[in-house]
Amino acid sequence: MDAADRSHDHPGVWVAGSSAFPTAGTANPTLTLATLTLRTADALANTL
Repeated sequence: MDAADRSHDHPGVWVAGSSAFPTAGTANPTLTLATLTLRTADALANTL
């Protein structure tokens, strides 16, 4: 995935949520997940 959570291998595939994490975290990731998902949504909206 790139910085906007787009797949390198499959055009048009965006990853949002905890699937963007390479490993499991040790703390509650709720705010981090919300931030990553909003960033991905903004990038996706800018490409449409």
